[in-house]
Amino acid sequence: MNKIYLLIIIFFIGCGDGNNHLYRESEISYENSTNNDVKNEDNRTTIRSSEEENNITKNEDNTSLNEESSNSVEVTPNSDGDLLETNNSFETINADDHINGNNSDNNHTIETLDINNNNNNNDDSNNMTEVLDTNDNVEANDENISSSHIDIDKVGKVQLGVIANATVKIYELHNDDKELIATEITSSGKTVETIGNFNLHIDKIDSDKFYLYEVTGGEDFDVEDDGIINISPTPNRGVFHLLVSGTLIKKSTQVHITIVSEIIYQKVAPFITDIIQLKDNLKSYTKEIIQKDINGDGDIGVDDILYFNPIKDGSKLSLNYKNRIQNMVENILNGRAFDFQEEISPGGKHYPTTESGIQEALDDANYDYVISQLTTNSSLYGLSSDKINMNIAAAYVGKSGYTVFDITSAISGSSSNLNSFVSNITQENNAVDTINKLKKADDYYSSIIKDINCSDASSLTVEQQSSCFNLGLVKLTSLSNSVKLLFGGDETIVKKWADGVDINSSDDLNGNGVVDEADASACAIVYASNPTDNCKDGSMATYRKRVTFSKLGITYKTTLIDVDVGSSTLGYKTFNKLVTNNSSGDNSALLTDGVCDVNFNKTSNSIDGVTYFPCPVLNSGALMNISDALSNSANVQRLFPLGDDTRTTVDNYIVNITGSKNGVINQSNLSTYLQSH
Repeated sequence: MNKIYLLIIIFFIGCGDGNNHLYRESEISYENSTNNDVKNEDNRTTIRSSEEENNITKNEDNTSLNEESSNSVEVTPNSDGDLLETNNSFETINADDHINGNNSDNNHTIETLDINNNNNNNDDSNNMTEVLDTNDNVEANDENISSSHIDIDKVGKVQLGVIANATVKIYELHNDDKELIATEITSSGKTVETIGNFNLHIDKIDSDKFYLYEVTGGEDFDVEDDGIINISPTPNRGVFHLLVSGTLIKKSTQVHITIVSEIIYQKVAPFITDIIQLKDNLKSYTKEIIQKDINGDGDIGVDDILYFNPIKDGSKLSLNYKNRIQNMVENILNGRAFDFQEEISPGGKHYPTTESGIQEALDDANYDYVISQLTTNSSLYGLSSDKINMNIAAAYVGKSGYTVFDITSAISGSSSNLNSFVSNITQENNAVDTINKLKKADDYYSSIIKDINCSDASSLTVEQQSSCFNLGLVKLTSLSNSVKLLFGGDETIVKKWADGVDINSSDDLNGNGVVDEADASACAIVYASNPTDNCKDGSMATYRKRVTFSKLGITYKTTLIDVDVGSSTLGYKTFNKLVTNNSSGDNSALLTDGVCDVNFNKTSNSIDGVTYFPCPVLNSGALMNISDALSNSANVQRLFPLGDDTRTTVDNYIVNITGSKNGVINQSNLSTYLQSH
């Protein structure tokens, strides 16, 4: 039979700002003959503040509350949620002490956090703090500390082994940036249950965003992950992470930061700015690493990452990872590079950590592996930064659906006709996804050739020569996909524009030998540049209305125009086009893909200009337009070496559009080209 003695003395300490903070000192002792988990001779939890030790005062105004609390023992949470029963024992939590970390911070912009307050909570000379949490799950709401409710389902745990006094930084992710929203220090204690706990700060979590929990420092008290506390802890000299959506953080009842969350993080880190790819990779890598359901819902899903407990769930990992976990943990604790030498690709193939291993993975189209390895473990390969960046760029080109051979073949087969190249290179692809991935490749190639003259190959290193040439291919291919989106993403229209149509046919109502959609797109470019300017004969643009699109709380203002193309003899066809709506007057035709409503919900319905519109394309939260695409590809011909066959063909593209091989494609000459070629 369990015997429970509970003595609670409640003190009130007056703070300098006039707020009364509630402190409790409790002593818990119990006998439990049925507990088969962890036996601990000293099951007393003492919580004090440094103020309490030096200056404890009693607030007489709250005498009734003191008496009520002293005389009342409940096995369910009281109104404040302060007294809880877990595993046949009671725990008393001081919401104003260590587990809360950031104290009374109500400001969501926390980039300049002073984390000294957290560190002070662990200063043995001033404060003795031990938090007992036999369920591993406690949350403190720091918006109102003196009366906060402690939610036992919302505390995180740092567990390589359990790590005490570690710093946990919580970041909210915004595309390429991250915002620090809280900093915590993990709890110390005498058992696996009491060590490594920290406040997840659910109050600061937005369901629609992703969050990164980053752990550094501290001491590991269970290096072997056997549930037995080590007499001498092991310092943590490394860093490890948990990347998770706000929705999952709020939904899950357990949140562990472990070796599994770090493996997943390293694999998906290169895709943080691509939410769709990130979500897909989180799912696929989870199923690669975890072999059996962990959270009990009967399915292997991303939430199993959060529930993974290395003490009891190690057997649920796939064999390739199960046998390597301990070595990975040791590498992190010692601050060594995370060793993926025996990394297994999704196809089950091993690649050596050498340059030839990377090339083999590229040849196998294992692009995610290459990106993951070279962005997180590049030090293992002994490659120069240029070689690393060049291979990462090549992997992104591969992920976009192309190889260098594909692009050069399309160029050589185009007979100096840009239309043909655009048609060949954009067939059967997702133009938006292609552009996004090529942008990544562009960034890596550009970092190699910054401030150099690509036309003079004799003065360049091998890596610079390759990067110049490949960057030219990337920019040209990206522009081609932008032209496809100028036509609404319809590759049938692109092909008709490339091949030509019968004059005065139903595809050419104005009789200029060009598909009418190309006329409409060209006219939209003219209107965006100058609404009072006239399009070419047979096409006319008129203002329709302002259309405001919205996504994730962000609004995008656009202008809808009607472009009529045709003749009095054959009749007219009206095309709906969108242009930017900038007050500065610097506007451009928008790139669109399919049809959607003002909330970007795609539909198979036709454009009516009332409910359904051409669907604008977003890239990193901004509307994509043809002007930006042209700016990105300006002087693309100069990236190829003089005398090269590819340079000659690209020069011809430029001449046909601008009139000079040194010309620059802009909205004016492109609109003219679209209606005449």
